[in-house]
Amino acid sequence: MDKTSLNIVSIVLGGVGLFVVLTKFSVPELHATFLDSNPFVVKRDVIESFMTWLFTGLTLFGLAVQVVVAVWGDRIKERVHATRFYVVLFVVWLAVGVALVPLLNAAGNRLARRSWLPQVIENQKGVYRAARFVIEHDGWREDQLAAKDTIPKPERFRTANLENATRQVEQIEKLLEMPPRSTDLRARLDGIKPFFEGR
Repeated sequence: MDKTSLNIVSIVLGGVGLFVVLTKFSVPELHATFLDSNPFVVKRDVIESFMTWLFTGLTLFGLAVQVVVAVWGDRIKERVHATRFYVVLFVVWLAVGVALVPLLNAAGNRLARRSWLPQVIENQKGVYRAARFVIEHDGWREDQLAAKDTIPKPERFRTANLENATRQVEQIEKLLEMPPRSTDLRARLDGIKPFFEGR
């Protein structure tokens, strides 16, 4: 390869790194309100951290290529090919760069999952326990169970509790990136259960 080729490669690699870091993960639930720390913010921050490291590594590699060209540039010929070759080289490396973006995003998300998953599970234990209790006790919360026979309009309370438990299960499914495979609330609870009670 010659100097011009190396310059093209380094520029494209640096551009790919920039694109990866600018392609943020969208977690719209960030605007929701939670009693405790927002688990979607925890997840986002971990993913962004991993994306930043990927960007930094790719950018450093591009800079290393530039350093090699700067240090040993006098030993590398300026141009040895026709203009068409450089155009083709640019297009090929641009295609490689475009293909690298989703691969790096997928790799970053997979690596980040190892870090954010335990944090999210720890954060959502209370939410899971509350939802599980309501689902397993026919719509009654723990603080209502003993007095359920004396509560006026009990169906209204049970319905509200089950709706809240459904929202809690949905929240956990979104966090764990588990699309619901059933409309049955108990089956959905069983789907997330291994994360909180062992596999």
